[in-house]
Amino acid sequence: MNIVLKQGVILTMLGLVLLGTGCVSTPVSTHTPEEATLSLSFDVGDQIELRPTILGVGGSVVGWLGGAEDSREVTLREWIAGEKVDLVWKITSRIETEESKRMRVEYDAVYAHSPVGVEIPPVPETLYEDKVENGSIRSESLAQGARLMLPQEWLAQDVGAVEETLIWLSRAQYKELAQTRSTALSLGLFDESLVKVEEASTQLKSVFDRISGLLSPILGESAQPSQTEESRTSLTHIQAESAWGEYVLLIDGVRTSVRVVQAKNAFASYKILANEQNPLILEIQLTPLSQGNLDLSKDGFTKGFGGYEVTQINHAK
Repeated sequence: MNIVLKQGVILTMLGLVLLGTGCVSTPVSTHTPEEATLSLSFDVGDQIELRPTILGVGGSVVGWLGGAEDSREVTLREWIAGEKVDLVWKITSRIETEESKRMRVEYDAVYAHSPVGVEIPPVPETLYEDKVENGSIRSESLAQGARLMLPQEWLAQDVGAVEETLIWLSRAQYKELAQTRSTALSLGLFDESLVKVEEASTQLKSVFDRISGLLSPILGESAQPSQTEESRTSLTHIQAESAWGEYVLLIDGVRTSVRVVQAKNAFASYKILANEQNPLILEIQLTPLSQGNLDLSKDGFTKGFGGYEVTQINHAK
């Protein structure tokens, strides 16, 4: 039997196996991105899943690069569109138990350097347990707020009310961005300290010089230092692209494309749901300037190029 024929037989058998196990593809929405976007509203009990990213990539890659890779499940306890939100969040991590670590250390101590020919027993099975981290936070600034609080800044406790808009643009910010393609926005990180951008020009130029090569693929010409008024303003504003973008996520288990506003400045790039009543920030990708430096340690790298993406939205039944 030649190689091509063998491959055909193998693929056929795999297909039969998949059919036999009831493999079903994810349903795809029949709505246009605009229709899906305008119909996406929230209510009490709805859930949003956020996945951490580094350089725009999520999943196990985040873990390999030293970041926390577990998704954050956000549940709305109160929601008034364009006014306020009260939410609880939970991160469930699967970690190795202390007993499992102890057995592995003991095993390595006895068998790691055994001579050739000595019979070695199987490695002890790794045992896991769930570690749950949770908290709650609320905001009444969804109408006029100007500053975000990224999920990685949320404390694992009942924080209470904050002035930040959490993971939404305020209604005022979205209207201005949609109408003028620009709006003021702070991440509450390094940009927060730039009360007078002009006074920080020397420091910023130094930072830009150090990281411009890394920022250029992400930000293009905006990564190059400039002393114009427009460039100084861009440090405290985000600028939207002229065309709508699209973003794909699961909504109640259905693969759905929604319309987004794509915007960026020197600190981050954004994909924002194009819905004035629900301008949820579906994706943020930070640049090192958001931290004010380029620390190439693992922790500095994950913060400097970190972010999140919304992967699922599930409405309460």
